[in-house]
Amino acid sequence: MNIAELMKLFGNPETIKSLSAGDKMMGVGVTVILGMGITVLALIFIMYIIGFMTSVMAEKPKPVAESTPSATPAQSAPVQEEEVATNDEELVAVIAAAVAAQLGTSTSNLVVRNIRRVADAAPAWGKAGIVDQMSTRF
Repeated sequence: MNIAELMKLFGNPETIKSLSAGDKMMGVGVTVILGMGITVLALIFIMYIIGFMTSVMAEKPKPVAESTPSATPAQSAPVQEEEVATNDEELVAVIAAAVAAQLGTSTSNLVVRNIRRVADAAPAWGKAGIVDQMSTRF
């Protein structure tokens, strides 16, 4: 039996009862493959639409504003470097203390070799979910 004829027979519930088991299985297989195939194609189409919309609506990077003529970079740089160095030392101490507390050991047993800042690209709903989970644990 032709697939097109079989699909016509599947359109009427009364004729399905008269089909053989093989024809029923073939009709079910064709229906499943068509349904899944159309769904996958629709999802791929939506994926490309979202990608296009993202590229069209993405914000362009803004140019960095130049400093005022009264403040030269040579004058402001040493102050910033001192603050960064102090903050880095404090940050290392805090991270080492947190790791030591988690491991249940002393900070003298730890050696901090490298600390890198990880970009926080989580959406707002993701951050809210993490806060909610952490607040309900204790």
